Amino acid sequence: MEKPKHVYQIWIRTTPERLWEAITQPGETARYFFGTRVESDWKPGSPIAHVGDDGEHALDGEIVEIDPPRKLVTTLILTHDEAAKRDRPTRVTWQIDPQGELCKLTLIHDDFDEETATFHQVDRGWPYILSGLKSWIETGTPLPAAKV
Repeated sequence: MEKPKHVYQIWIRTTPERLWEAITQPGETARYFFGTRVESDWKPGSPIAHVGDDGEHALDGEIVEIDPPRKLVTTLILTHDEAAKRDRPTRVTWQIDPQGELCKLTLIHDDFDEETATFHQVDRGWPYILSGLKSWIETGTPLPAAKV
């Protein structure tokens, strides 16, 4: 039996470099990732976190693989959710494939043992995050806050 996973694909009118910047720069992620700023030194084995304005960590993890501007693999723990933060870390892969004036972004969230609290939480969050990322890059305007 195959383990559960989420796979999302979105096409964004941008360059791989601009998309990479939007994924890895704190001032960029604050515009579409529920107001959190990504923090890392971007080296394999280093920590990665998404931190709110109040200093609270929403997500924590570790850099597994990094190949700018094409691929980023991290682990993830939802530290903002009481049930999910007890789940073991899962894996998130961001794959950027240039296609002319577009980039196809594939996000794979896997390495779940079963349908955990994390599995169910991210199923609501990733579509909003990816929609916000596309809106931010293509229009320069973040999406309004939404209840997800």
